[in-house]
Amino acid sequence: MKRLYPLVALLLCSITLSAQQTLTGTIMHDDIERDYRIRVPVEAESAPLVFNLHGFGSSAFEQELYSFMNTVADTAGFFVCYPDGLGTEQAWNVGWEFGSQADDVGFISALIDTLAATYSIDTNRVYSCGMSNGGFMSYRLACELNDRIAAVASVTGSMVPSYLPDCNPGKPVPVLEIHGTADDVVAYEGTPTISAPIPDVLDFWADNNGCATEPVEEAMPDTDMGDGSTATRVFFPDCEDGQDVLHFRINGGGHTWPGSSIPIGVTNQDIVASEEIWHFFRQFTLDGVTNTNDELQAAQPVRAFPNPTSGPLYLDLSEMPQAVQLYDLSGRLLLRQEAFDRPQLDLGDLNAGVYLLEIYFSSGQLKTLKVIKKN
Repeated sequence: MKRLYPLVALLLCSITLSAQQTLTGTIMHDDIERDYRIRVPVEAESAPLVFNLHGFGSSAFEQELYSFMNTVADTAGFFVCYPDGLGTEQAWNVGWEFGSQADDVGFISALIDTLAATYSIDTNRVYSCGMSNGGFMSYRLACELNDRIAAVASVTGSMVPSYLPDCNPGKPVPVLEIHGTADDVVAYEGTPTISAPIPDVLDFWADNNGCATEPVEEAMPDTDMGDGSTATRVFFPDCEDGQDVLHFRINGGGHTWPGSSIPIGVTNQDIVASEEIWHFFRQFTLDGVTNTNDELQAAQPVRAFPNPTSGPLYLDLSEMPQAVQLYDLSGRLLLRQEAFDRPQLDLGDLNAGVYLLEIYFSSGQLKTLKVIKKN
């Protein structure tokens, strides 16, 4: 809910490093001009759409930079829309007595209509995720707009305790919650009148979706032992029609977006929230569960480890790339490698900082990763 630190001018250039583009737009809803940003894929023939909603006091622009979801969208070929909330805090109306009282459910529904009329969007595959207040709003969409939103994800968000009993989805809705146990803004154990405990939110959706009451827990590999946190995957099995309830519990994690390189607190680097959100969303449509081979291939992650690194960087790939290129955040090409005996790069001569790695495959796929070089 607190504002993200004024965001990182040094990341601005990362938006322009590929052929994809981010456009801005406005629509009128309830006689109010509403703004949004949208990332458009190069090949956008009936592509999915993901709404990515900012936190309380933040903005669409900041959320675009902070979440790094564009890199996932560019690879997997989906639209990402970053709308702006209203008021001095640019908030979403999620049921609090403070913040926005706007008709944000109606706004998102109208925005779906506008975007579908402008772009080639598969309206059967529209999803919503968000940070903090944006996560709360995504849950509200799961309750009230699930005839248009196929699945939702919340990062550091929850549901308002007084609103929780009024949520009547009428059908199973796939949900993903990513939350730190040391979140000092939206507390994991809840705050009266502000946020329900995360276990209560998960139990609500598990019951709504007809899932087993006992979740299965799996510790994720602790690939970054210096980030001050670990991740546990909590999955509720046997949900009705495969409409899953999934939770990544970030043990020791703060009010942050896992995988982000922007340091605003304890940020887990064992998972990348934007990747995990898309891996979750791609399974679902309004009509049910879908898994096509093309989608699975497009969403298959590429891992780089150790990341951060002090020198050698190893790539976990299903196939050897044709080429890799490394850029700094000003867009300057620092390294290009075309011949690979093994998927390894030596970054020992680079200064400490954040870099972007582009990986090209013979299939025409392009994967983009952020790489952190440490001293």
